[in-house]
Amino acid sequence: MYRRTLGPNLSPRHDRKGNYAVMFASTLFVMLGFGALAVDVSWMHVVKAQCQDVADAASQAAMVVYKRTGDTAAATTAAEGIVLRDAIAGGPGTLDGLDFGYWDTSGPAFVTSTTGINAVRATVSRAGDNSVTLFLGRIFGRDSFNVRASSTSAQEDLRVLLVMDITGSWHEQWHSSQVDFNYARTAAVNFLDQLTTSYGQTDKVGMVVFTGRYAWEFTPFRLLADEAGDHVARNAWSAMSVASKAGTRQAYPRICALNGAPNQNNFLAPRGGCYANMPREYTDEPGTDHTTGLEMARRMFDEEDRAAYYRAMVVLTDGWPNGLYAGNGDLRAASGYRETRWREYKGPVPHSTSAIKTDSVAVTQDLWDGMRVNTWVVSFVQDDPFMPAMVHGDGYYVHTNDAAALVPIFSQIAKSLPLAIVE
Repeated sequence: MYRRTLGPNLSPRHDRKGNYAVMFASTLFVMLGFGALAVDVSWMHVVKAQCQDVADAASQAAMVVYKRTGDTAAATTAAEGIVLRDAIAGGPGTLDGLDFGYWDTSGPAFVTSTTGINAVRATVSRAGDNSVTLFLGRIFGRDSFNVRASSTSAQEDLRVLLVMDITGSWHEQWHSSQVDFNYARTAAVNFLDQLTTSYGQTDKVGMVVFTGRYAWEFTPFRLLADEAGDHVARNAWSAMSVASKAGTRQAYPRICALNGAPNQNNFLAPRGGCYANMPREYTDEPGTDHTTGLEMARRMFDEEDRAAYYRAMVVLTDGWPNGLYAGNGDLRAASGYRETRWREYKGPVPHSTSAIKTDSVAVTQDLWDGMRVNTWVVSFVQDDPFMPAMVHGDGYYVHTNDAAALVPIFSQIAKSLPLAIVE
């Protein structure tokens, strides 16, 4: 039998120690390799997340600036500033591309376009000569890696409704001049213009006007894409006045000479009333009932029932509620007049001042609970706790005694409608 002979100072145990040393050295190299791989893979994940954050911020910044200015160059400058400021792995990235277009919710997909822009896609990278250094990748013959990320920010599909008080109290100092209401009208038109600088293909806007017992769908929900071309709503809003009394409209500043008794409700002559293109207001329809405008708004929102819409309601009023009593509104029916130009909502009588306040808050609460209608309330001159109580969601309350301030207030509301990262 073959027998292995060992030297005097050697034993099988010492021989095995040598084998273990070789094995450990080999294993150590593998373990270091796996350690290096784990460190660098973790680093790559961190850098990828940083790159995505920068892309998100760049697309958001570009969309916000475009929404405010309608200027793609200004939006691009904003995105470039974000990429230079926010480091990726300790160094600046590169804005590889900034595409403008709209978010097609039916896809869903981003579609590049030069019109109807409501979305921006930003692509950011660190690549090539600007690639990111690895810590231990040299073990595997690789010392850097490229990282790239894209992000699309878009305005959500909008349903925006203005609810406008057109009661006679807008007359400056309670006379028949519409100086204050001129600012309200300009604010509304500028609001519409702001929306048409940045809109999606399915975004819509409409308007409700209200007085005491009645409210009307002054312009139904219309696609902003259509409005940007044919200006139907803009033309109507530009011609808006307070409710029409029976009488004659004279020269600027739109003085209304009311018919005297017994013709104070005679809209047939002359010329259909002071503001013939506006809804009629009879002499037994005094006061302001905000709930009529809110209920007409509820009807319109109900008909736009897709859950994914972002619903915004902006209420403008210049007055406290004034209660309505039994008999208010009877003269309209007695005259045989029926409004056919606009869809109409007829409120209840009697309806006390306190009930109007309570019901106005309740309706806006229901709109928020049922359809997530975000409500802004703007009040000119008059102030009351029920007005901020109507605010919901992203909305807020603004009170001003300066009619000229209505224009920037409405502009800021239009700019504040939210954006979303959609891709």
